[in-house]
Amino acid sequence: FFFEHRFAVSPRSPARLSLSVYSDFFEMPTASRKELSEWAASLSGHSVSRELKELSTGVVLCHLVEAARPGSVEIRKLATMRSGSDTIANLKLLSVALERVDPSGELAAACDVPLLAKGQPQATLALLQKLHSYFNAENNAELAADGNSRSRSAAAEKKRTRVKPVDAAAEPAAPAGAETLTSAALAELQPALAARRAAAERRAAEMQQLRDERDFYLRKLSLIERAVSRAGNGEGEAEGAGVGALAAEVQRILRCPEEELGSVS
Repeated sequence: FFFEHRFAVSPRSPARLSLSVYSDFFEMPTASRKELSEWAASLSGHSVSRELKELSTGVVLCHLVEAARPGSVEIRKLATMRSGSDTIANLKLLSVALERVDPSGELAAACDVPLLAKGQPQATLALLQKLHSYFNAENNAELAADGNSRSRSAAAEKKRTRVKPVDAAAEPAAPAGAETLTSAALAELQPALAARRAAAERRAAEMQQLRDERDFYLRKLSLIERAVSRAGNGEGEAEGAGVGALAAEVQRILRCPEEELGSVS
């Protein structure tokens, strides 16, 4: 039911490209729109309806991918003004992030920037299905690896602690509660320890990025407050500054990238 009668065949939307998107969609395990919208909302922290209209600007998709793979998306560069150029910029930022996440290029290939920017439902749904399938498979693989590691560790521990008959006269009894962790058992534990250490590092990096992003927007809010205060005090009226000038200044601050924010007074 994902096909429509209005199939893209114009020169600006080649049928070959659309067919590629849809064929990829049907090759992967599909989830319902309800499941996809709930998954996207829980992971991105944004409200997402079953129609998935909230994904058209690229903002929610970028936050979703960043939550699934912290550090993959340059969140600070996201534009939130909802203009056509901002949407294209956000989706290109998403495409670059997907190339980092999936070196095979399958995720980036599913990110059809022109179709997504137009809000085409099939392209949006196909990309979300691809992301859902990819990240769920990745999480399942991590859980399976962790489970296998735990099973091997438990087996090694059971084997290590198995009671063996000893000659009491030939060998003194070990102190009560004394245990020795063998190098083999330590080796079995290393994958699980490494996975947990990597998870902790990812969480720390994510928290640092959130702190940096918070400081970035607090700086913008401070600049906007200063601009409003100047307008309220009548500064700049000789030059004809008014509500329009204040609005232009606020918009300039909101659009200002981080590297240029220091030069804004």
